[in-house]
Amino acid sequence: MQVCLVNAATAAEFSDTAEFEAEEIRRGSSDPQLGILSLAAVLEAQGCCPQIVDLNRMFYRYADAVGESGLEGFAELAASQIGAIDADVYGFGSICSAYPLALRIAKEVKRLRPEAAIVFGGPQASVVSDQTLKSFPCVDFVLRGEAEESLPILLEELFGGRRFDLVPGLTHRSVWGVQRNVDAPLLVDLDALPSPAYHLTGELRGLARASLELGRGCPFSCTFCSTNDFFRRKFRLRSPERILKDMRAIEAEYGIGDFDLVHDMFTVDRKRVQAFCHALIASGQGYTWSCSARTDCVDEELIELMAAAGCNGMFFGVETGSERMQKIIDKHLDTRRAHEIIDIVERAGIRSTISLIIGFPQETRDDLRDTIAMFMHSARVPLSGPQINILAPLANTPLHVKYKDRMTLDLLCSDMSHQGRKQHSEDMELIRNYPDIFPNFYLLPTPELDRSMLLELREFTLMAEMRFRWLLGAADQAGAGILDLFTDWVELRDTLYPGLAGSDLRHYYRTPRFLRDFIAFLRSHAVGTIEALKLFLEYEDAVSCAQSPQSPRSSRPLRRNDKETLDWSDIPVRKNQSRVIELSRGLEEAIDAVMNCQEPEWETGRQHYVVGQEPGKKNPAYHVSSRIAKTVEACNGRRTICHVVKHLATEFPSVPESRRDYEFVRLIETAWAEDLIEIFRSDSAAADNQDAGFSMPEYTEMSAAASARNQASIQAL
Repeated sequence: MQVCLVNAATAAEFSDTAEFEAEEIRRGSSDPQLGILSLAAVLEAQGCCPQIVDLNRMFYRYADAVGESGLEGFAELAASQIGAIDADVYGFGSICSAYPLALRIAKEVKRLRPEAAIVFGGPQASVVSDQTLKSFPCVDFVLRGEAEESLPILLEELFGGRRFDLVPGLTHRSVWGVQRNVDAPLLVDLDALPSPAYHLTGELRGLARASLELGRGCPFSCTFCSTNDFFRRKFRLRSPERILKDMRAIEAEYGIGDFDLVHDMFTVDRKRVQAFCHALIASGQGYTWSCSARTDCVDEELIELMAAAGCNGMFFGVETGSERMQKIIDKHLDTRRAHEIIDIVERAGIRSTISLIIGFPQETRDDLRDTIAMFMHSARVPLSGPQINILAPLANTPLHVKYKDRMTLDLLCSDMSHQGRKQHSEDMELIRNYPDIFPNFYLLPTPELDRSMLLELREFTLMAEMRFRWLLGAADQAGAGILDLFTDWVELRDTLYPGLAGSDLRHYYRTPRFLRDFIAFLRSHAVGTIEALKLFLEYEDAVSCAQSPQSPRSSRPLRRNDKETLDWSDIPVRKNQSRVIELSRGLEEAIDAVMNCQEPEWETGRQHYVVGQEPGKKNPAYHVSSRIAKTVEACNGRRTICHVVKHLATEFPSVPESRRDYEFVRLIETAWAEDLIEIFRSDSAAADNQDAGFSMPEYTEMSAAASARNQASIQAL
């Protein structure tokens, strides 16, 4: 018996190059899907050798080959490659955003392999199993919920007595129509499961972090969440000993010591969290890890223990900043306590992600204002990162059941289910024809709020925070809040680009046009007169006017630990296309003012910074001395070390001529040691200048104080 398991294509839903090439999406798409790997491990333990098809890797290979214009053929390509695998059973994982694509691929696989069984599982298929079998003949079976025990039973019946009524958790067809068997019993002892079959995919090769399942089940019942439909409300955790065993195995095999511990609600059981942390500390392994938590299930003592045990990231699903909405959605968090926990996690040196949702049917503008205030509180905390999503009605949740007769479909609805800017035409046809199967692509009514405004607010806040975090914080502090500022901004944006909506609107907020337009808007707005904000605007001007370096051709970078003798013909170049700027005041004081919601207390005059320019990243600004600034600025990719030294002689004429070579080469070495520049060498130049080299051992040692001063990094602006 041959089994082929296919993961959900989380990257293929994005048909816009700007989206699927984004670092965040690529990184998320490369993470192993633990459900498929757990099932594969169970089958291996029983003597089966399953094959795993990674649709995300397949998609990126295809996209690199055909480009954006050819992506509509991906389903056919994927089906042909899957169908080429000689299998008796093809098992498809599912999530809501990629469900239309999965069904289209399965339909073609069934055409190619009519004798094989097509089995669906995973969160989305589980909650719409009956509708799926009624509407899509290509799907033979749906295994609902956790399938580590039920999948082997199904395989045994497929190639044995075919008593499908005996398979727990199975939805199948019979002469009486679609039949839904009793739910499979929950897996209580998660330690009994084999470790995920990472080795079948090679997905961990080259990664810096690995995902590990920490537990299953959430005891809460939020009205918008579908977790309970899959794992149900029985809260379960793996033992610390078992998690440590898997961590050690992954480190030994892949060299990874940083882990994403997957569980919706790890911190519900305080004693077990403490036991886990103490076990990690006692092990002395030094592993680092992140987890999900509720703000009402942690406190300062527990957070400090988690930090001591290696926790470096926490995800909090706060959802709404409104006390009223907290009760309506059955989340029941104290929003003031949520603010406090964000600050406590920051003080512990742990990154936090604060996830928020807008677009609830009962939401008012006052509720929305409270949620945006929560967003901005997170944005003012350096180690915190806010997220905001438009509500999606997930299948069979209380919200979906209540409002399913009032849903509307638009070209771009929600991103809570990771909907891309564009949707495949065949996907859209399925979504229109089967709203009960694909409700996450629809919008719920928001009688108190304009839905197009909500979509634009989401794009505006995310893009502005990503690009102008501290500037946005200063603007929020200066006026009545970001929501009112956004209202003023939309009036201007609508005059510049009338009628902009849907996917075109989302695209606009991802372009440099938005950045330029928003900066111009702030200059003309009343908040533009605020002192801290004026400095951030000065920063934006300085960065846009500064020149980027050129990359030397036909050269190789030197490594600092090579201890090679430098040549006068070597070319020093600013790293990461960085730019050197000078400001009238210190950014540090302005940022402190935003963080603490107060007026800046200026203590310094003109200051210099080196600002990275890596696309798609939050690039820090490095505070440097004026001498280092002039040195780094001179390293523009067009000058050799010899020419940089001559240039610095004009910048610093007071340096005695007898000491210029020594002083200026030392500045170059300092900038190199602090990772502000790279040094390139042309092989032909090295051959021509064999006698022109010079050894500078005295330049390579820097005082710790100088290094710390020059490497003071400011959070991305």
